[in-house]
This record gives sequence, C-alpha cells and structure tokens, in this order.
Amino acid sequence: MKAAIPRPAVAYALLIAVMAALVALPLANIEIYWILILFLFFVYLAMTNMWNLVAGYSGLISLGQPAFIGLAGYSLGVVTLYGLSPFLGIVAGGVLAAAFAVVVSVPTFRMKGIYFAIGTWIVAEALRIFFNAWRPAEAAAATWGGAGISIKAAAGISIVQIYYLALTVGFGSIFLMRLILKSKLGLELMAIRDNEATASSSGVDVFRCKLYSFVIGAFVTGIAAGVFYLFQGHIEPISGFGVNWTIILVTAVIIGGIGTIEGPIAGTAIAVLLQQLLARYVGVSLIIQGIILVAIISLTPRGIVGTIQRSRASRSPLLLAIRRTK
Repeated sequence: MKAAIPRPAVAYALLIAVMAALVALPLANIEIYWILILFLFFVYLAMTNMWNLVAGYSGLISLGQPAFIGLAGYSLGVVTLYGLSPFLGIVAGGVLAAAFAVVVSVPTFRMKGIYFAIGTWIVAEALRIFFNAWRPAEAAAATWGGAGISIKAAAGISIVQIYYLALTVGFGSIFLMRLILKSKLGLELMAIRDNEATASSSGVDVFRCKLYSFVIGAFVTGIAAGVFYLFQGHIEPISGFGVNWTIILVTAVIIGGIGTIEGPIAGTAIAVLLQQLLARYVGVSLIIQGIILVAIISLTPRGIVGTIQRSRASRSPLLLAIRRTK
C-alpha cells in the first residue's frame, strides 16, 4: 500500500507549479492589461500579507501602513534623482521603512486597541503634511508640483522586468509568512493572538514579538512600495501617504480572512477585481467598497477562508464524536 502524500507537500508543489506558470506568462504574448493586473496583485499581496502579520497575528490594528509606503516611494525617488540604481532605491526604501517603524513603535506601542490604530494613522497623516510642504530638487519640483518626485530610472526598465520584481516580492511574502509562522516567533505570535495576557504570563515577550512583526511588516511593505512606484514612475504625497492604501489592505485581509495564510491571497484577488470594476465610479468607489466590506463582516466575520476553515472543523470526525457524547 502506497504512503499518502503529505498535504504540505501537495500545497508546495501546487504553489511552485503556479509560480512557474506565472513566470512563463509574459513569454506567451498576452495582453499588457493582464500583466498589469497581475503586477498589482503581487504588489498588493506582499503588503496584505504583512498587514495580516501585524493585525491578524500580533493584534496590532495599524492604519499607518501608508507611512511606510510613502517613505519607500520617496526613498526610491531621491536615490534615482542622484543617478543611483533603482534596485538600491527599493532596498533603501525597505530599510528606511523598517527604521521608521522602530522609531514609531516607541510612542505608539504604549497605546492599545483603537488608540493604537488612530496613533498610527496620525503618523501617516503627519508625514503626508510634511512631504506636501517639502520641496525637492528644482527639476523634480517643476515636474510634479513641488512636493512630488519623478522616478528617473523607471523609463529604462521594461514592464516585464517590473512584473518579475513584483512576482518575486509577492510570492516571497507568502514563503516568508510560512517561515515566520513555523518559527518560534510565529508560535509566540499565535499565542499572543489567542490570549495576550496568558501568553505574557507564560513567558512570551509580547513587546519583542510585536516589534519584530511590526518591523518585518514595514520592511516588506517598503520593498513592495518601491516596486510599485518604479512602475508608476513618480510619487507625490496624496497618493503616497493616502488612505486608499489602508482601504485596500484592510479590505483584502478582512474579505479573505484575517489571521489565515490563504486569506490574504483570496482577499487580494477580490480587492484587485473590485478596484478594476469600480474604476469607472471614482466618485463613489470608496462608498461602494465600504458597503461591501460591512456586508462581508456582517455575513462572514471570519472572512472567506476563515469561514471555510470553520465549516471544515465543525464537520471533523473528532468534533462530531464529541457532540454525540453530549
């Protein structure tokens, strides 16, 4: 009798097969529109995975992710403005975002719950106001209205190259999440998610675990933001530090299932689809997204993947046997 193949092995094999297909996709001469859709999916997926790490596993409902995104975009702009490599700019953006996360954690980690969320949002808004008043080099100021920066190296990099960068970052975030959750840090984060007081009394350093997840999330978010702005070719304060980023991340994680591995993947796909469908309704798109989000929270509080997992668990033989004994 043949031994059954472990489910993780099947999942990894399927993931590698999907990656191989996505790597070969640009070579199939498909429409550039689908390349751009997949590009957005990969960039959003990396950011969504990191928000899920921070909010779903660490319990930090951060609304300040645009701070890391905007800082990374401006880092890329400044680096390329001085003629340096855009790839150096992407890495520098991730490092700056992580360093800023360490600085911001000092005051914001003293806050709890909704106060932490509001505190992180204020940080992002403060950066938006600062960069709105900031004036970079005269050439860039003349082009983007004073506070914006053009990404000079963007013209020399093809869309296919940027697509592969986004693919690497997106799938890299999936593997990073699995690696973290299987490590000691992941076990501690899940303990904190289940009951922070119990985890702390059991010897878990809650502050250290939350700080690590916050900084890792900021770094990867900064890397993904650098890839996004390399494609966009410019950055300015309203889009870089705007609330739209928060809406995308929160919508994707809640729709897919917060605190799950697969949830951000499904949620990001739906978020990108909604963004494309609602592009023609610019004036009311945020209202429509808000209504959809409220409806999903009301109908499936655990998200799509969370609801499916709960349904499967309720039909498990062990649980059914326990119910019969009652």
